[in-house]
Amino acid sequence: MGIGRENRIDLLRGLSLLLIFIGHAEFTFSAVFQNARGFSDASETFVLLAGLSSALAYYRPGAGLQLERPWRRAFRLYLVHLLLFGVMVSLSAWLLLMFGDQLRSLDIAVFWTAPGEHAVEAIFLAYMPGNLDILPMYVVLLVLAPFIFVLHDRSKMLLACLSVLLWLAAGLGHLNLPNLALQPPHWYFDPLSWQLIFTIGVVLGIRLKSGNPILGYHRAVFGLAAVFAILAIPANIVVHFELADLPFSNLLHQFVSKTNEGPLRIINALAILYLAWNIQAVKRAADSPVFAMLVAAGRHSLPVFSAGVLLSCGSMVMMRLNPDMPVAVQMLVLIAGCALQLGLGRMLEKRRQTRRPPARPEAVANPTA
Repeated sequence: MGIGRENRIDLLRGLSLLLIFIGHAEFTFSAVFQNARGFSDASETFVLLAGLSSALAYYRPGAGLQLERPWRRAFRLYLVHLLLFGVMVSLSAWLLLMFGDQLRSLDIAVFWTAPGEHAVEAIFLAYMPGNLDILPMYVVLLVLAPFIFVLHDRSKMLLACLSVLLWLAAGLGHLNLPNLALQPPHWYFDPLSWQLIFTIGVVLGIRLKSGNPILGYHRAVFGLAAVFAILAIPANIVVHFELADLPFSNLLHQFVSKTNEGPLRIINALAILYLAWNIQAVKRAADSPVFAMLVAAGRHSLPVFSAGVLLSCGSMVMMRLNPDMPVAVQMLVLIAGCALQLGLGRMLEKRRQTRRPPARPEAVANPTA
């Protein structure tokens, strides 16, 4: 039943953390960088790995409905989210006092128009400014995880049908949860839609934990995945930046919707994961000391992600105050932000190694943030 720790999960997760930071930092090149990786971005990879890691950490075959451990983790993520929210709100108060109108366009600044009301909404996850709506999605997905495990044990086909039906209902029926901090006022990451890619990750994780191969190499599939992933890069740039008058543009935008996790995004994310899993260089990199810091960042995803949120907020403020900042300076800020996250991951990994005995073989992954 047990397997050795799969470092590729942590490597890909660590890389995703850095890519998320770059995309959120609002550098002048962030939008192009974010959309020059195909229809999907690091968020899809991260959620896939979150489902995979959740299965490795919490799934027990035939154990029935086991709520305690995943729900305890979900509650921890909820508390971390509220802590991040409090830090961001406090920082915004100081920044508004210091710089005033220059930063009033920040999403978090709207909090101070009705702080008491918005604080209550925030407790109920109904007020989440931009970049503070990611952890709540994971809270919901981890709450759903025990039910996904049970459905998997009863019938994989039933699980697949229910997950796809919920995804379709959310996308076509625009079912979502309220988020009064954004316009339109709903969750940017609709968990009713994103549960599908999380569920796919769970199924892969259960197979991996059971000692079965996942994403096995097949020459034709590898070729198709590579072609799709490569062609998706220019295609998404054209769609996102509206560089051409495309037929059925409304339908096409729905197919790449991030809120409703459009089908092209899911296919693209699966293609990228399939390629990464079957390229031997990735496996060697994951086990190499050269990339140990990146692997450590992925292993300690919650604190590193939290640090990335704060660092991206700081970068965003710098860009708002200095919109003409030279690209060279922006690159220095980017490198410094990535280095701080990697350094945090390394520090936490060293502390883990000194405080804990060697992990048992089945303890292959911690659930992601």
